[in-house]
Amino acid sequence: MTLLKADIEPFIDRERLVERLRALVQAPSENPPGNEAPAATVAEAQCREIGLEVSSHEAEPERPSVVARWAAGPGRVVGFCSHIDVVPAGDRSLWERDPYGADVMDGRLHGRGSGDAKGPCAAALEAAAALKQAGFEFRGTLEMSFVADEEAAGFKGAGYLVDQGIVKPDIAIVGEPTSLRVVRAQRGVCWFRITTRGKAGHGSAPERGVNAVKHMAQIVLHLEETLPDIVHPVVGGPSIGVGTIRGGEKVNIVPASCIAEIDRRSVPPETKDDVIASIHRAVGLATERFPDIDARVELPFYGDPFEVDMGSEVVTSALASVEEALERPGEIMGFRGASDARFLAAAGAEVVVCGPGDITLAHTAHESIDLDELERGALAYALAFARMLAPEGS
Repeated sequence: MTLLKADIEPFIDRERLVERLRALVQAPSENPPGNEAPAATVAEAQCREIGLEVSSHEAEPERPSVVARWAAGPGRVVGFCSHIDVVPAGDRSLWERDPYGADVMDGRLHGRGSGDAKGPCAAALEAAAALKQAGFEFRGTLEMSFVADEEAAGFKGAGYLVDQGIVKPDIAIVGEPTSLRVVRAQRGVCWFRITTRGKAGHGSAPERGVNAVKHMAQIVLHLEETLPDIVHPVVGGPSIGVGTIRGGEKVNIVPASCIAEIDRRSVPPETKDDVIASIHRAVGLATERFPDIDARVELPFYGDPFEVDMGSEVVTSALASVEEALERPGEIMGFRGASDARFLAAAGAEVVVCGPGDITLAHTAHESIDLDELERGALAYALAFARMLAPEGS
């Protein structure tokens, strides 16, 4: 049974949608420290109210992720994944309104998480409710995940669900504030720790020591030149930057150690081995000048880049649905940052990132979401789910 916009749109209830989002925003779920339980309770109750089969899964106590399914016999699994954790509100004096008040004013709902990413969560829930009310018939499963921990790399949320085999979508949409643009590629995020070891000595006689900070400085100077000459059509090129650097004990002591933390963003088709090799090349170039460099390279965190083809079903379905909901041409883009989409992509799903909300307002004291866009987002999600779940030949 294929549903059209005219079949679904009458069942998108704006007032109900806004109340869904208000309830989620009013349940603080700051990460850190990561107490997503209040927001998970709200999401679970909303899923049950719609009539979905619900389960809760914790990688650690008080860090639940909610998985809701609408199953209709054998068939493909269409996934939706978005996160219920938010970054801390921070200094409350910077906010004009209570960050957890979920105030509605001038056509916008204000508050932490309104766009990133409780807005997409509420829109997807409303989409499922509308499809239920419209009498949508299909074969397969709609699998919706409202996850913890995305703001701290996602390993205790979407990563945990994928690793444990709890969610296994064939095709999926990840809800993030993209202003309803469709993200078909995402850069990888890699965090390196480089440690240089030297020999302490008196500052008055630096030649008697080995300066670990000087050695680190030489490595840092070579980091950018080891980036590959790659430009991806939608995410651009790779990047690298020093995030933190610490070395030395006192101004008149030759520093015996130095630690630098490096943020390296990769692009398709780079691999983990490619990225590690580029850092070691920087160390090698530095060693040409200072042969006594003693450097250790560690990779505490690695996330793959991913991309799907323009002609893939998930891209064409999401794009067509957005265009239908907005009544204008849709846009394709790439994500320079990271999202939980990397976990689903690594597990073999065709995945895009798309959702209502303005990413430039996320993580700020001005976070809010336009309610017209939120409503269009719910309709776009409903149309996309319907397209991807529609039986072949229908």
